[in-house]
Amino acid sequence: MTGKISCLIVDDEEPAHEVLKFLISKLSWLTYAGSCYNALEALEMIPEVKPDIIFLDVNMPELSGLDLLNIVHAPDAHVIMTTAYPEYAVDGFSFDVTAFLLKPIGFDRFLKAVTKVRRLIGDSHLTRERVRSVPEPAADDVADRQQVPAPQPSEQRPETVQEEYMWIRADRKMYCVWFKDIYFVEGLKDYVKVYYTDGVLVTLASMAAMTTRLPSPTFVRTHRSYIVNRNMIKMIEGNMVTMLNGMKVSIAVSPTRDEVLRQLTER
Repeated sequence: MTGKISCLIVDDEEPAHEVLKFLISKLSWLTYAGSCYNALEALEMIPEVKPDIIFLDVNMPELSGLDLLNIVHAPDAHVIMTTAYPEYAVDGFSFDVTAFLLKPIGFDRFLKAVTKVRRLIGDSHLTRERVRSVPEPAADDVADRQQVPAPQPSEQRPETVQEEYMWIRADRKMYCVWFKDIYFVEGLKDYVKVYYTDGVLVTLASMAAMTTRLPSPTFVRTHRSYIVNRNMIKMIEGNMVTMLNGMKVSIAVSPTRDEVLRQLTER
């Protein structure tokens, strides 16, 4: 990609603006596009400025940052939430925000967040360039096209950049858990247990929600109660999967068993 990435700051506290403007100035490929001190100002400014990144505070008077996300329409903007309250992270990610920065914001975490946006914007730009570079078919090719099988849905999906970690709320704390460190997830009615290299976390979530958040094909749902990280498998015997931590997970006995085995073992 070419050009600079524009940044709009939405926060009700002046010190937060000063910190973010200073951090933005340290990177040559970022540019400061303006400041809003409440959500109402942002509702007017976002359509006018069309920023690439919105640094959005959560806890603001009148309308919170989450309220703003419910109202504003900014499909091309990447939202980086900023707050001193980590419990807002779960709510933020339900709005598909790009990143979450806990105040006080350090340069290392700031750099990681904006670099992620830069990568996403670059991938999106490359995808559009590929689409524009596809030549129009010649008239003689139209009849031949009918002989070519249509691509399968998996071949039509645009390539997306996946997160490398997820935030999990447990014991009134927010844990940053890397996907590569997760052994498996176990469903317990309204809760799930996440088994990872540092122990076990119990959090309020559904298995359906966890299936959505965990990247495929690395994670495979082997049973209505289990989602397995196939990179953490030690052995498969019958309908039992032994993980690298020694724990065992079931494969459901169902018509989909062979498909589950294929997903677990394919390279």
